[in-house]
Amino acid sequence: MEVRASRSLVLGAATNWAAFALSLAVSFFLAPYLIRHLGDARYGVWCVVESVLAYFTLFDLGIAACLVRFVSRFHATGERAELNKLVSACLVVFTLAALGVLVIGGAVTPFVAPGLERKLGEAGDVAPFMLLMLANLAVTLPLSVFPSILDGLQRYAVKSAVRLVFLAVRVGGIVHVMETRPGLWPLAIVFTVTNLLEHAVAAALAFRFLPGLRLSRRSVDRETLLRVKGYSVDAFLAMIAGRITVQTGAIVVGGFLTVAAAAHYAIAARLVELAKNLLRSATTTLTPAISEREAKGDLDGVRSVFLNGTKWVLYLVLPIHLGMLFFGRPFLTRWVGGPEYADYCFPAVAVLSATLTIGVAQSVAARILYGMGKLRLFSRLALVEAAVNLVLSLLLVGPFGLVGVAVAVAVPNVLFCLFVIGYACSVLEVSAIRYLLTSWLRPLCAACVPACVWWFVTPADPTWLGIATGIATGLVPFALVAAAIELAPRFAAIRRGAREAEPATATERRTIEGVA
Repeated sequence: MEVRASRSLVLGAATNWAAFALSLAVSFFLAPYLIRHLGDARYGVWCVVESVLAYFTLFDLGIAACLVRFVSRFHATGERAELNKLVSACLVVFTLAALGVLVIGGAVTPFVAPGLERKLGEAGDVAPFMLLMLANLAVTLPLSVFPSILDGLQRYAVKSAVRLVFLAVRVGGIVHVMETRPGLWPLAIVFTVTNLLEHAVAAALAFRFLPGLRLSRRSVDRETLLRVKGYSVDAFLAMIAGRITVQTGAIVVGGFLTVAAAAHYAIAARLVELAKNLLRSATTTLTPAISEREAKGDLDGVRSVFLNGTKWVLYLVLPIHLGMLFFGRPFLTRWVGGPEYADYCFPAVAVLSATLTIGVAQSVAARILYGMGKLRLFSRLALVEAAVNLVLSLLLVGPFGLVGVAVAVAVPNVLFCLFVIGYACSVLEVSAIRYLLTSWLRPLCAACVPACVWWFVTPADPTWLGIATGIATGLVPFALVAAAIELAPRFAAIRRGAREAEPATATERRTIEGVA
């Protein structure tokens, strides 16, 4: 039974990761494409508007995380009536939140859009773009109930297939409008139409996989709302902190420097965040699995997910982290399309990458806290981190520019990640020594191999072939060493078991034969 659950967990993580990896690849190629067609200044406006709009996703209020946890829990225990009440309550709250997005967004846009258009130096479509994207967010907030249900049911393969289909449609639409009528307004139309269709398909799938799902305002009661509030408030505070940590940098740079500088910072931050999210997309699948194990009282299973999950994501993130440092400059030169972008962006990339490995390890620890509902202390310290981040950004952007903002983001984040990992260890009663030896030691040993190789083969030529060849020289021996580290103990155990199963001496063999 445990083997089957582990395989299901690995499959869910793999399919979710594959879908996100393809999305990342699309973002990777679209970024320089959009820069070329929109220009640095207009792309900078896109980045600033995107950062502002990201704050309106806070109207999620932590409800999606609540849905994932309790759908998984109630589905595992067969409490269908409670599940229906919970989903109905969340749908009501989401509908009210959508009205809030429309009201507040409509009030904010007239103040933000003209300032961006002045920095752009021309009248543009910033205001219509912002309003349409706000309307898109408002409509899809209630619909986001259904993707969250699929997550709670651990139907990651189906959800990933839907995401990939509409990703292909979205990319086709973006290319079409950029080649025929490049601008922010046409992009907003593409994003809105594909987003609505994707959520509608997710709704149909949620009803299919939960045939007893019934949504009714009458089933919403005080007890259910209090349950949603108890979990969602902490998740909401953590979301606020996350938005400030990730999105504030581009806004501060755009406000105090130029929109072109905001684009350069956004490129650096996005490169690091894409690498983080590539691994986080796999760890998010842990939340419903942890909730299910906790509901069944299987704390040993939760500890196993924590320790082994951290180890495997470290095997993935460490070479990415090292590769970013060794190949960042030629990569930026080739990716964005000029050596000047390496000069503009790489110093910030090098600083922000300090959060990469520890941030991905922290994401596994955070899934433990989300899955077990241990979010109170986590969310409040996340707010402290965000506040320090914002204050430092405002202080350092003037004298140090992009690098100053990167330092303001990286230092508080590393300290926060260390706390989250320690807190998860405390909740699960896992000692620091056990955590380091079980989760970190082997990946760190394996990562020494590409670090040594890349030290000698860099700098690489700023061509895709040169970069790929340089990366492969380190990744191939890394994969072999990692496989040897993981498989050697298993082979040793098999051989030891085989020796113990055989009679050790001729006397033992004669004894066995005599008994026979």
